[in-house]
Amino acid sequence: MTHWEGTVTNFRSLVSSEVWRDLVDRGRRRTYPSNAVLLAQGESPDCVIALVDGLVKVVQSNEGGGELTLTLRGPGEVLGEMGALLQRPRSATVMAARRCTGVVLPAHAFRGYVERHRLETVIYQLTVERLNSHERLRADLVHLPSAGRVARVVSHLADEVGHPQGETSLLVELGMPRTELATMAAVRRSSALAALSQLQSAGILTLGRRRLLITDIARLRAVARGEELCGLNSSEDAIPAM
Repeated sequence: MTHWEGTVTNFRSLVSSEVWRDLVDRGRRRTYPSNAVLLAQGESPDCVIALVDGLVKVVQSNEGGGELTLTLRGPGEVLGEMGALLQRPRSATVMAARRCTGVVLPAHAFRGYVERHRLETVIYQLTVERLNSHERLRADLVHLPSAGRVARVVSHLADEVGHPQGETSLLVELGMPRTELATMAAVRRSSALAALSQLQSAGILTLGRRRLLITDIARLRAVARGEELCGLNSSEDAIPAM
C-alpha cells in the first residue's frame, strides 16, 4: 500500500526489474476495452494477467445477484495469481475500469515462474497484507457515520491507486461513476454524493467526472477516523456494512 507518498506496494514493486521483465516477456500482450471482463468469478484459474497499463476494479457477486466493488488495481499488479497457485476457482471478477493492457500467462507457466524466482513468500505476504487491509476497511465502516465511511473508502482507494500531483495533492483515478463509492461505503447514493460534495466544499478534495483530487490528505484521514468537520458527519443514511 502507499503511505501517501505515492509509492504503491504491488507485485511489481516487490520484485526486481529483471524478474518483472521475465514475467512480461513470457506472456501474450492483450488490450482490454473499458468494462471488459478480464477474469470472471467462479471460472477455472487457467491464466494470470500482469497489468502493464490501465485501471481495473475487483468486483464480487453474492448469491442474491448483487455486486460489490472491492477495490481498484493499477499497473504493476498480477491478477488471478492466488487462484492459479492454489488451483481454485476465481473468488472475484476483474473488470477494466478503463482501457487496459495486460500480459496473459498460462497458470502452469506462472507457477513455474514463481518457483524459478522463489516468489512464494512475496506473493503470500502481499496477499495477507491485502486481506488485512480489506478487513480493516470493513471493520472501520461498521463504526463510522455515513460521511466518515465515504472518506474511509476514498482513503482506501488512495492507498491502492493514488498518484502524487505536486507536493500536497493526490490523484485517484476511479474509472467508474462516483455513485459506486456508495456501495463500497455501504451508504445510500444520495448520502455518498452529499458527503463528496461536502468534502469538496471543505477544501479536502476536488471532484472530477471519474477521478478525485485529494487536496488535504490530513483532513481526509481525520474524517475517515470519524472526526467531525463542520457538521460533515451524519449517521442518518449509513446502512450495515457488508
